[in-house]
Amino acid sequence: VSQSRYSQPKVAPVTFRQLIKQATEPLWKGKSYYMTVISNLEDASEIMGHPMLKDINTDMVAEYAQVLSEHVKPSTVNRKLSNLHTVLKYAYDREWIERMPKMPWMKEDNERIRWLSKEEEVKLLSLLPQPYSAFCEILIHTGMRRGELMDLKKEEVDGDYARLWKTKTKKARSVPLSDRAKELIEQYVPFQGEGSRHNIELSPLRTAWLRAKKEMGLEDDPHFVMHTLRHTTATRMLDTTGNIAVVQKMLGHAKIATTMRYALVADDALLDAVIQTSLKHGNALVIPLIIVTGK
Repeated sequence: VSQSRYSQPKVAPVTFRQLIKQATEPLWKGKSYYMTVISNLEDASEIMGHPMLKDINTDMVAEYAQVLSEHVKPSTVNRKLSNLHTVLKYAYDREWIERMPKMPWMKEDNERIRWLSKEEEVKLLSLLPQPYSAFCEILIHTGMRRGELMDLKKEEVDGDYARLWKTKTKKARSVPLSDRAKELIEQYVPFQGEGSRHNIELSPLRTAWLRAKKEMGLEDDPHFVMHTLRHTTATRMLDTTGNIAVVQKMLGHAKIATTMRYALVADDALLDAVIQTSLKHGNALVIPLIIVTGK
């Protein structure tokens, strides 16, 4: 009988990747998010440079968290850190590591929704080389998560729709495609795996994003992360349609409460609403106040 990729090895792990293979089954096998955990831990291994188990320390974990914070929101960073903490605790309890590194948990309160202005979008896409520019532009047009686009295959694109079978919520969904999205998908998808002409990987994508961010003068903006592209889709669609349910379905949110975070109005849009109201109604709302106060 062939042994599972993540089944228990006969010897104690030496590298972090070996620990992933040994610990994930006893810790998470049978859970609905099992493959997500494996993906999170493999990303951690790549970002940390595929370290030896004994070399993982607090500084290394802090650097990993910092890299994540450039791409995802604080709550997502904490979920990924939780997976890392659990697997390292598994090793610590078995005396495979001498000490537990501290986890740099991030504050999740008062999270800001950041989206791209049209000028920022044009600048970002001009600074990113291909295929990263196309990858990010598709995310803006579709609201897909990064992993969903990474996994998208040519045969899953059906006319005006991308059929997503592997999603965060574990529920398949269909994403409608604009003409521009279809053009880019035809030219560049798949971004990974067999048949890909590009094979986008996490580290080069991260490097390209951070370089563009710096050239835009936004290196000190902690909210300018890759998830900002998904925020951009949501806020633009809500501004256009005014329909929160449409945005919920487009993004594949399981709960409307998640989508309600986007029910915000940009300052410019608010100012425009005030101006338009004033132009339509003139001083009709002001005159009664003058009469009442006697001024």
